[in-house]
Amino acid sequence: MPFHRITDPARLHALIDAMLLIEADADLTDLLQLIVQTASELVGARYGALGVLGAQAPTLSRFVTYGVDPGTRERIGSDPHGRGVLGETTLATSPVRVDDLAQHPGAVGFPDHHPRMRHFLGVPVTTGDGHVFGNLYLADRSDDRPFDEDDEVLVEAFGRAAGLVIDQATLRHHLRELTLSDERERLARDLHDTVIQRLFGVGLALQLTLASNLEAADRERINRAVDELDATVQEIRTTIFEIDRDDVDGTNLAARVREMCDEVGARLGIKVALRLPPDTDLVTSSRCARHTLQALRETLANVARHAQASEADVELDVDGPWLTLLVRDNGVGFATTVGPGRGLRNLRSRARELGGDVTVDATPGRGTLVRWTAQRLD
Repeated sequence: MPFHRITDPARLHALIDAMLLIEADADLTDLLQLIVQTASELVGARYGALGVLGAQAPTLSRFVTYGVDPGTRERIGSDPHGRGVLGETTLATSPVRVDDLAQHPGAVGFPDHHPRMRHFLGVPVTTGDGHVFGNLYLADRSDDRPFDEDDEVLVEAFGRAAGLVIDQATLRHHLRELTLSDERERLARDLHDTVIQRLFGVGLALQLTLASNLEAADRERINRAVDELDATVQEIRTTIFEIDRDDVDGTNLAARVREMCDEVGARLGIKVALRLPPDTDLVTSSRCARHTLQALRETLANVARHAQASEADVELDVDGPWLTLLVRDNGVGFATTVGPGRGLRNLRSRARELGGDVTVDATPGRGTLVRWTAQRLD
């Protein structure tokens, strides 16, 4: 990986800061603009662009710029199509550095009204599966010096990180649009098998950097970055847990609850103790079963995300027409004077749709008890 070749602590700090900056929950358009701006500022480039490859490389389907005002862009006219030095970066699939564009044999010149540029650095942006998503193009450092090998290594490492973030943004976009359960499962696997593993790789590489001779402040910054990566991995795991489908009807609720409680330990690292009534007593309508299982999923996800708990107790009980779901944890609790969040609103909405309700008994430092009730038969 190119970041192993970064020996300057200040530049390593700048790379880490840049990587954390682009970990934003933005849509793809805003994210690409942020990536271009961050890459340009990382090496002090006056101009930057990100060219997204079209179906027929080196043709560009999208061109996002930094350092060129909207009026100038309008006067320039249509975006470049990926010829000349831009196309050479795509065909090379590796960084391209040019000290004088006017003297480069592949240069095709600038259109009217285009800023004159001399120094150039092009770096591919590769997603987690090895696909070249596009290229970062940078021109003219603010100190008027040509780009050097350190700039190349720094932007190449940033391009790898940007590719991972683009992966995540694309997955989030698909998750918002897709409703088919098979697709949701596939995307959950992709999140686990690709994104989490690559985040582990980045974290491991940063930890290896700690073995080098660094100042105490440098070591602390890298440790903070590793902690941020760990928190991101946990957030992704919780998201995977939340998006899994719930195939359940009124007769297999007990089995699905057992599976979910086992799943929490494997995926979220929380030990769950479960108590169920005899299976013959746990009969519900299909609608109640679906809402109950989703209420349990949302509650356990909240425990993993917010409670800082290591253990939870789950209990399902029936009393005549009523079903009660109890979830206790040994976490830090929270102040119930704070307004209800989205998770609590969802729990309450599900319960009331079935004629029930939800209550939360929480004291900071003493854990939380969630009681969710519903009429179990239509």
